Amino acid sequence: MSEFPAKSRVNPHKETIEQVPGYPSKLKIFKVPCSRYYWARVYLSGRYQVKSLKTENRQEALNRAKKFYEDALVNIKVGFISPKTQSFAYVGKAFLTTLKGIGNPRLHYDDNYRFKKVLLPHFGEKDIRSINHSDLLNLLQKLTLRNYAPSTISKYMVGLRKILKHAANNEIIDRIPEFPRIPNRSSFLTKRDYFERSEIKLLIETVEKLSIKNVLVRGIPVSIEFKYLIQFMVNSFLRPSDLRVLKHIHVHTLENANQPNENYRKFLLLKHPATKTTDHDVVTMPEAHAAYIHLVDFHKTLGYGKQDDYVFFPQYKNRNTMIGTLGRIFRFIVKTAGISSETEQHTVYSLRHSAIMFRLQMGNVDVLKLDRNDRTSVQMIERFYASRLTNIMAINVIHGTN
Repeated sequence: MSEFPAKSRVNPHKETIEQVPGYPSKLKIFKVPCSRYYWARVYLSGRYQVKSLKTENRQEALNRAKKFYEDALVNIKVGFISPKTQSFAYVGKAFLTTLKGIGNPRLHYDDNYRFKKVLLPHFGEKDIRSINHSDLLNLLQKLTLRNYAPSTISKYMVGLRKILKHAANNEIIDRIPEFPRIPNRSSFLTKRDYFERSEIKLLIETVEKLSIKNVLVRGIPVSIEFKYLIQFMVNSFLRPSDLRVLKHIHVHTLENANQPNENYRKFLLLKHPATKTTDHDVVTMPEAHAAYIHLVDFHKTLGYGKQDDYVFFPQYKNRNTMIGTLGRIFRFIVKTAGISSETEQHTVYSLRHSAIMFRLQMGNVDVLKLDRNDRTSVQMIERFYASRLTNIMAINVIHGTN
């Protein structure tokens, strides 16, 4: 991290100055005449801190600026500023450091993720001793306005309480402020949006047309890979977060000898790390195997497809950037296909919902076995997915004709 060198050479191009979304307005990225890279700037402790982000990619610059801000706050890399030992950032980072290597690694990952995503940008350099009930209400309001589910808000509040408890245990604060009650909207969140089978077909046709026309979304092409993504996800029950970690080394091809139709004997067994709950192996539908074979062939033409490569969009080493780009392009595909409703919001997650709904509608499956395979719970299936079922959908099961 450094100050600007020659001031006349590094004055920001005004048209490139941009605030980092979700972070304090004083954190900005920009470009300067003396460098082809993006730079970041933030005003802390009475002076500017500035750093070259060493990238020409805007989205990557935004991600690196967040790390730059975190490092500045907790005084990890800023040698010329004395540590702010009472700042929320410093105490929060210290607390997470004490958890590293102790207990459930997944729990530490989740706490660290929530700290960086929401808590650090919200509280930042604020003196932890001054955080009160009103500040907690402000955080609750912010998360509610972002349409976070009550269960998600609760997890962020639990993470915040852990940090404040750590501060109290170390006599940095006298007491933990009273936490506000989280409004319960769960009774209204009984359904999850999914695609009908006809809509899945329409999505695939739309991708094929867009890829032939070389249509770009913010400079990124809508490639045929999105077709294989749709086919794979609706036959594998994956969450979008699974795409962050799924590599070819996690994918195993097996055969079901009891399947009379040889075209449907092969299926996939996915052994990827847990990204939300359990790490149970996932058995896919046979159609996922065919989509996977086409995907591998496609990637080999681009120089990918090796065992340690990611299965989807391996060119993105930053998997957060990949997820953001994927979601943006998928929304464009849905909009282009004309699949929309005032009461429904279709995202990449809807592909997982579709996979589970298809099994509930047509598979006559044991819900207990389905929940283990989908890395969820019977309660979640009954509460969210099965709520979409109507009696007419299950007419064959009711009549005993399945």
